[in-house]
Amino acid sequence: MKRKVLQIGYRSLANGGIQAVIMGIVRNLRNDIQFDILLFSNKAGYYDMEFSEYGKIHRIPCDKTGNKFVDMYENVTRPIRSFIGTYRILKNGGYTAVHCHNGIESGITLLAARMAKVPIRITHSHTIAIPREMNLLTKIYKRLVKSLIRTNSTIRVGCSKPAIEYLFGKQDKEAFVIPNGIDLEKFNPEKYIYKKSKNIRFIHVGRFDYEKNHLFLLEVFKEINNHMPLTELILVGFGAGEKEIREKISILHLEDKVKILPHDSDIPKLFASSDYMVFPSKAEGLGLVLLEAQLMGVRCFASDNVPKESDLGLCSYFSLKERPEEWGQKIIAAIDHNESKKDSISKEKLLRVDIKTVSSKYKGIYQNTPS
Repeated sequence: MKRKVLQIGYRSLANGGIQAVIMGIVRNLRNDIQFDILLFSNKAGYYDMEFSEYGKIHRIPCDKTGNKFVDMYENVTRPIRSFIGTYRILKNGGYTAVHCHNGIESGITLLAARMAKVPIRITHSHTIAIPREMNLLTKIYKRLVKSLIRTNSTIRVGCSKPAIEYLFGKQDKEAFVIPNGIDLEKFNPEKYIYKKSKNIRFIHVGRFDYEKNHLFLLEVFKEINNHMPLTELILVGFGAGEKEIREKISILHLEDKVKILPHDSDIPKLFASSDYMVFPSKAEGLGLVLLEAQLMGVRCFASDNVPKESDLGLCSYFSLKERPEEWGQKIIAAIDHNESKKDSISKEKLLRVDIKTVSSKYKGIYQNTPS
């Protein structure tokens, strides 16, 4: 009889990095494990239809309404609703494991899982701390739910060492790293043959929000384009920050140089026709798209807020303390010195990020019932 596992996401099954990690695991283990998923949104997601082929989608809606007072009430009551809803789903669901991907909020869902007597309770850290001002109540809440994670999880895993330290603390010696997995057949450069255009193509793939640092990226590209006119930039993503990004493009007079493409574009195909990726994120647990880009032979320039585990051999890291002009000058120097090529990615590194390897590790966790 198949083990039954409940994946617990954050909100919707949108086309994002965490969702891609969940779907990669589910696709590869669907014949061995029965998967369902719990989401905290009623919004339709990019992966909804596909996941419905594998299992049931449970929902505890916690969507923002745009009404200040309603959303304030929702935020206050969300932990209670999350706990009660999760407990009800798990109590008679026959689940042998929960796999929580919902950050610090996993403390609430893990407590519900423990109360429902689910034996395997996994917390999965996907990100690192983002420097932001927090009021006293927020600080107290975060400390509380992090303590719930420590006391109610049976397994703690992260996509990188910094991700583990953020959610579990440096003192946690039992937490371990499992890198994000990638479908090596999908991201295989040998499947794509392109004649390079006269322009040097830069690319960025990621949500249009604060953490991805698009405004900084555009200033970096402006510096590059000032010295290398035959360059272009492609932005692929979605999010509330798109309007601000378009305004920045206009301010910098880059309308003829920057293209914005939808999040459901053919990413391997775009990587295959690109030369470089600039990735100045303010916070990343690992940076899945960096791995994907390098597998397709794209040289990457990332911020030093991105864990070094993301380097497969084609990645350089710069500090966000440096100005965009300095980033641009360093990238131009790398191009001028023909540093776009490095040794091919080793078989050991390929095996480490192969979704088949990663999924087999989770299979072992799901099927290893604690004593």
